[in-house]
Amino acid sequence: MTANYSLERFSTARFAVKEAWEAKWARRMALFFLQLLILTVLLHRFAGLGTPAAINLIAVSVAALFIAMVIALISLIRIWFGGQSGASEDFAAIFVALLGLALPAYFLSKAVLLPPLTDVQTSPADALQFTALANERPRDANLLVNPDAEKSELQAEAYPDIGPMFLERSAPEVFAIVNEAVSRLGWTVLVNETPGESGLGRIEATDQSLIMAFTDDVVIGVKGDDAHTLIDVRSASRYGMHDFGANADRIRKLYAEINTTLEKGEKTVLEQAAPKDAEEPVAKPVEPARKKTKRSVRKRR
Repeated sequence: MTANYSLERFSTARFAVKEAWEAKWARRMALFFLQLLILTVLLHRFAGLGTPAAINLIAVSVAALFIAMVIALISLIRIWFGGQSGASEDFAAIFVALLGLALPAYFLSKAVLLPPLTDVQTSPADALQFTALANERPRDANLLVNPDAEKSELQAEAYPDIGPMFLERSAPEVFAIVNEAVSRLGWTVLVNETPGESGLGRIEATDQSLIMAFTDDVVIGVKGDDAHTLIDVRSASRYGMHDFGANADRIRKLYAEINTTLEKGEKTVLEQAAPKDAEEPVAKPVEPARKKTKRSVRKRR
């Protein structure tokens, strides 16, 4: 009886497994800084959090998420060789960290592939100048300076497609097209000076990024005569040391909208010039009536 009781106790004994403390803290750390990252975006976009503070909080959150992932990986190695528990906590920490680092990693790849520019211009040698927006920019914003030879060369290598747009149209007509394009893009216009008799027109507007709602400034110059017009654009970020290609993309979007308007206008002109007869259904020719033949009628006898 005593022997059986001892065997039963031995068979039901449970050995305590030590839990890796790093796993739990890695998960908690990843969750906290993911929430901080999301809260920073919401506060900057909807609650008026300052852009410099938002940039600093994003940098801290990204660094902490990366550290949490490293801690979780080290904990997994310890669990593999030491037999501790907590692997599920480590995998949860890695998943949360990767979730928070996905978008920053995308922008990091752009920072590696593109030059550190915050001011992109279609004519760097003859840079457009901001007037009203120069006073609207905060004091701690990036300085608006004309690009030097090094930055102009970097821009030319990274964005060879960015340059002035030439159109064989009058300056007032092109200015109206540019205004329509700016309106469709949803930019906030502060200055709108028509070309008039001088043939010089200016538009100053602001645009906001999609996720963080960072404000960038844009100035558009329209100059020409009754037959030829040139469009110049300058897009400048207010904060940061790298625009991740946003300013060049903004100029491309403007040019795309202008081309869309031009194509739509040419299509409308062609539709109006189309002959109306081509739209009307063509009447089918009427076949001539067949002549009736006389048939011999047999008289009944």
